[in-house]
Amino acid sequence: MTERSEPRLHQQPRVVPMTVGKELNGEVGAVIEAAYRLSEDVGAELEAVLAQGRAQPLSDAELRSLLQRAVTLLRERALSRGIPICLDDDLDRVVEQILEASGRSARDTRGAARVTLQARDGIGPSPVFPLPMFHGKEVPMNGGWVRITDIELWENNERLEIHVAQFAQRYGRQPNPQELLDLMMSKASLPGITNADQFEILSLARSIATNGVRKPPIIDLDGTLLDGNRRVTACNFILNNDEFTAEQKRRAEWLYVWQLTEHATDDDRDRVVVSLNFEPDYKEEWPDYIKARKVYQEWESVLALEGSAPNNRRQAQLKKELSMRFALGPTTNVVNRYLKMMDWADQFEAYQVEEKHRDTFEVQHRSSEAFQYFDELSKGQSEGGVAFALGQDDALRHAVFDLLFDGRFVNWRQIRDLKHVASDEDARELLFKARNEPDADKAEEYLEQSIRIAKARRAEERKIGANTRIEAFVKWLMDVPVGAFSDGTIKKTNLERLLTALQRVETVVRDSLETGGEDGDT
Repeated sequence: MTERSEPRLHQQPRVVPMTVGKELNGEVGAVIEAAYRLSEDVGAELEAVLAQGRAQPLSDAELRSLLQRAVTLLRERALSRGIPICLDDDLDRVVEQILEASGRSARDTRGAARVTLQARDGIGPSPVFPLPMFHGKEVPMNGGWVRITDIELWENNERLEIHVAQFAQRYGRQPNPQELLDLMMSKASLPGITNADQFEILSLARSIATNGVRKPPIIDLDGTLLDGNRRVTACNFILNNDEFTAEQKRRAEWLYVWQLTEHATDDDRDRVVVSLNFEPDYKEEWPDYIKARKVYQEWESVLALEGSAPNNRRQAQLKKELSMRFALGPTTNVVNRYLKMMDWADQFEAYQVEEKHRDTFEVQHRSSEAFQYFDELSKGQSEGGVAFALGQDDALRHAVFDLLFDGRFVNWRQIRDLKHVASDEDARELLFKARNEPDADKAEEYLEQSIRIAKARRAEERKIGANTRIEAFVKWLMDVPVGAFSDGTIKKTNLERLLTALQRVETVVRDSLETGGEDGDT
């Protein structure tokens, strides 16, 4: 049997000249000396790891990551040789002791308690490489493990903005971590919030239980989430639900995350939020209502900074900058659409709150649910369009708002056809009847009848109008001197249009005359 060699003691401890400050070299040297006491090859390997600090000064996060790797290596080699080594079982405590000796603590530059990344399953904390890119900028981060209980949901997440404000109004305080979880899991008892899984946590939890968290959540130094509220909520759901096995719960207890460094700026944080919530990423995105509100609020701030009303050219430039800021592309189509939709959403919310005396947050929930209908309401601002018709008729507009609040519209085509209802008294009467009908099925039937009647009469008017217009055109055509078609009186382009139109209808008109009877019998 081979006799196990005892750790050897070097006469002179080896110290890597790291650029971390003189007061720390002694502590680092002590770690390397312990490695050489264990074994020559372990000491050499550890010295190579710590030598990474020679090239440039190390930040707190980089130094912490490096020391964690070093201590992990030391412990693993000692255990593999069956040699007892006097290092605390808590890796973070060992690293913190070294840092504290140099006056560096586990608190970030803003004074908040720092959540320290840990090693797990052979994966130790280390800088994320290559550097992740967020909205056109590289943002340095460190990757490592944290307990799910050390991560705090981000109450300022725009997805929860309405919910948190509503909670604060009712209870006079901000929600605690457990209450934030309840909001995310649709368990909070607040007006406008149903028991439905609004953020689809259950389906995500089942995916995580099977496949793990595939995309690391992003946390700030103090453990606050910048991205990943749903993933963290889903992990908490797994830990507290009997549907999942002990092994699935064990996996959900720890999360591999990316953490900002102490050098991160507010611009870095904003870029992370914009990049991961405005740029497509095949995840449960923020509702359009939340995005549009954010863009709308920013637009109002931009206009306020201008001082005076910008001209059309300046507005186009500002909207393009706004579109780029929110990762909506170089064109302003989406920004313009959001701004128009929010104008109608504001009208809807003001009417429901101020005139119908409904709860503000309940109205905002309804506004979010019906938000795509505001897109149709904003179209047709010239005469004959939906926006024009409703803009000229307060009573009709308010009736439509009440039908929207009660969820009576079943598709966007009904919104588009409201332009026909505006000028038909019978159709209007049915629409108001639908508004006042408490039974949902009857209300939807009245609404459909209203639109059907208006469209039918519109079609009849178009037929009558066609006869009148043809009669007027033929009279004009017969009165035009023949020479006008050749002497340049009529433009060439108009002559071409006239010929195309006559050729287009000639065959149809001949067939109709051959098969039809007297006037009105076709």
